[in-house]
Order: sequence, then C-alpha cells, then structure tokens
Amino acid sequence: MEEGEMVDIMKPENMFRDSTVGVVIPTYNEYHNLLDLLPRLKDLDLHSIYVVDDDSKDGTDKLVGIFPDVKFFVRKNERGLVSAELEGMRQAENDYVVVMDADFSHNPNVIKNMINYAIRTNSDVVVGSRYIKGGSNGDKLSRKVISTVANKMVNLAFHPSVKDVTSGFRVYSKRAYKFLSSQNTIKAGYTGQVDILERLITKNYKCTEFPIDFKPREKGDSKLKIRDIMEFFFFIAAKGNFFKYILVGVSGVLVSEGLLYALHTFNPYIAEIVGIEASITSNFFLNDLWTFKNRKKRFGIYKRLVMHNFFSLIPGIVNFASYIMLYVGGFEYLLANFLGIAVAYLFRYIFSTTLVWGEKKQKFESEIIEGTKD
Repeated sequence: MEEGEMVDIMKPENMFRDSTVGVVIPTYNEYHNLLDLLPRLKDLDLHSIYVVDDDSKDGTDKLVGIFPDVKFFVRKNERGLVSAELEGMRQAENDYVVVMDADFSHNPNVIKNMINYAIRTNSDVVVGSRYIKGGSNGDKLSRKVISTVANKMVNLAFHPSVKDVTSGFRVYSKRAYKFLSSQNTIKAGYTGQVDILERLITKNYKCTEFPIDFKPREKGDSKLKIRDIMEFFFFIAAKGNFFKYILVGVSGVLVSEGLLYALHTFNPYIAEIVGIEASITSNFFLNDLWTFKNRKKRFGIYKRLVMHNFFSLIPGIVNFASYIMLYVGGFEYLLANFLGIAVAYLFRYIFSTTLVWGEKKQKFESEIIEGTKD
C-alpha cells in the first residue's frame, strides 16, 4: 500500500463518513502554504477546519475573507506549536481531531486513512509515524539527525512502544483531545509533542502509529529553534527515567566507594570487585522499585537480576580495567574508581532500558504492522 492509498481491511466507505472530523493547523507566517492547503482540506469533506495563528506578519489574517468557512483564531500574547494545537482542541466538538502542519510536510491525502485506522483499532491517538514499517523521513539531513536522536532519547527515557514520539501529524479521539485541552501545564513548544504522549500513555489511552512519508517544507522557514532543542533535552533529563537512573547511579557510586574504602587495606583489587558487584546489585533493586516501577516488564524479577548482572559485566570489566590502569598509573584509588564508573555508566543505561527493563510489546503494535504496506 502507498501512503495515500486506502488499506482494504479498513472498509473506508463507511467509517470516515460516519464520524465528524476537525483539523487543527497551528501557524505562524504560513500564508502561502495555507493558500494551497486549505482548498485541499475542503475537498476532503471535513466537518471543521481550525487555524490557530500566532499573530503572523505575512498577511495570514487576510485568508479569513477568502475562506469564510474556516475558523481562524489569532493569538496575540501566546506562542508555541503545541499550545496552539491545544487551543484548537478547546474549540473543537468533533468525534476526531487531526493535528497537522501547514507546510505540506504532512500529506493531507492521508487524513482519511488515519481516521479510518483510528476507528478500526479503537485508538485514542494515531501518530503519523516516519519510523515504522511503511513510513519514511524525507527531511534534510540536519533535521533527520535531530529527529532520530530525539526519538531515541525519548524511547530510552520513557516508553519504547511508540517509535515516532516527536511527530506532529496525529489523530485524537474526542475523549483524548478533551483530556488534553483540560491540561494547563503541557509544554508549549516542540517538547509538548512528547509531553502529550507521555500523559496519554500514563493514563492508559490507546496510542497507535500509522506510516507516513514525511516531506521537507517547500515554502517558508522552519520554526524549530535552538531554544526548542534545549528545552527538549532539559525536559528529558528532568522528567524521564534517565534522571532517576543517574540518582540511583550516584547511590551505587557511594556503595562502591564505601566498600572500597573499607576493604582496600585488605586487598585493593578484591575490594574493587566486591564494590562493583555490590553497587550493581543495589542499583538493580532501586531501579526496579523506583526508576522503572511503572513499566510492564517482559521478565520476572530473578531473570531481570541475572540479566542485569550479565549486561553489567562489560561495563564492569571496563570499570575494573579503567581502575587498574589509573591506579597503577598513579591516580588516587577513589578517583580512579570514580572515573572507571563514569566510563561504564552510559553503556549500562542503554542495556538496562532496552533489555533488562524493556516493556512488553503492546498488542496494537502488531496491528500497526498488519495495517501498513508490505
């Protein structure tokens, strides 16, 4: 199946027509794109089109007279991609709301497919995904790198079941978008896409993905700024599992350093081994009971403990080897141990989040694959 084609198992003739659908388009200086996009959307027989504009300076307000059926909302004092989306949701009363960009990076021809898929799978959110089977990312290289790194970070820090957490092309059920529009603390900018999914998944709303072919914008300038990227990284650090994992890691350092200090006069090498194993074990139980307590684990606790020790072996060897080299090289023994721990830490985090505390595969993930192209 191609991106713009209907999946035959969806029976689209009935599902889309039986539901009211609104489209929310957040904009800033998108006059020329809207001039092309709005007629395309009107041809889809949508119930409502909401344009939420952040006080553009390019004449976007003149489109009100050209498209009288489109609901325009101009915000004078607020800014932000996701906050504009939420404003559109507050105005909507449709069975489903589609959120999309105005720059044709999101293909309007896919809207019916995504709505039909949401109905067939009883999904609260359908994410237009670049990173599942059938999807693609045609953006320029720099944006591809940012998107890929951002998604990998979120998948490690939060929920790996959603592959494209930063996609802005989404379908929301009424109960989902009404819940979101009642939230007052969702991040306003780029980071808000992740914040929204995290809140919905935590509340057990059903999130699925549908393949899209993402295109680079043809007109206008990208709205992604350095401050958006910085806010994103701070959000992941503050709210994701990584921050908790760091705190647990600090406790492991104290365990390791404490045992090394207590036992090094007996034998510094044996003391180092005992300290490493004690810190690995204490880290496991703290991460299991706190850092990853909300994850639906794939394995039982004993198997996770064995796996944690096994996958800590390589970082442990790195830790021990670094300690020996630094200690023999003249470094103070506690400093040598600390540097060895730092070298091994990132390795251990990746193994832990993806394997030891990897989540059970959601049933709807297999449905996603079945509903996409070969």
